[in-house]
Amino acid sequence: MKKDTRYYKNELREKQVQIDILRQISETISYSLNLEEILSSIIDVVSGYIKSDSCFIYLVDKNNIVLKASQNPHKAALGKIAMKVGEGLTGWAVQHKKEIVINAKAYEDKRFKFFNMLPEDRFEAFVSLPIVFKDKIVGVINVQHTKKMEYEKDKVAFLKIIAKQVGGAIENARLVSETDLLKEALETRKIVEKAKGILMKQLQISEDEAYKIIHRKSMDKRKSIKEITEAIILSGEILK
Repeated sequence: MKKDTRYYKNELREKQVQIDILRQISETISYSLNLEEILSSIIDVVSGYIKSDSCFIYLVDKNNIVLKASQNPHKAALGKIAMKVGEGLTGWAVQHKKEIVINAKAYEDKRFKFFNMLPEDRFEAFVSLPIVFKDKIVGVINVQHTKKMEYEKDKVAFLKIIAKQVGGAIENARLVSETDLLKEALETRKIVEKAKGILMKQLQISEDEAYKIIHRKSMDKRKSIKEITEAIILSGEILK
């Protein structure tokens, strides 16, 4: 059967949408090394393209797969919900480095894992797309719809392109994030040591007693150890 002009116009429109999406992603990953910003951008792009009712991004951390970003607000769940490689549909996608496409009743799949705290547990349609960088599994993008959804092969293929394109950006941003955290931890340790020295000298107490004072002040004032130690150092400088 010969395809009419309307078909080709729709195809052209779809290709233009895909080009615009790839350009948007490219701009984000080229100018940002902020992991949270990159993940949020991916969520926005994927959910907008596929018109999803839910979109999750899980990242692999050693043998765990941890929820890091969500289309729907699940702040309490981010960083908390995790599963082992091979566990649940998501774990299966990671273990096999292969996408999963389920059009209806995904929760009845024998691989499905319930978390109870997520309403998405009862969503019907489900797609899981591995994020791979240099043959290394970085994470997965999960797309869900509340009702049955016949996922078009072309759309799933394009989502796979997105998942492949963002792998390097996510890995680089994560390395930067881990480096920054390490730097901050080392800096905090130096500040704590300095603050303990000030207390030990002023109060003629042991190092252990000095740390207990810092910790107690942190708990009482509901401030971080770093904030308390900075205050101690500042007061020590003033008293010199």
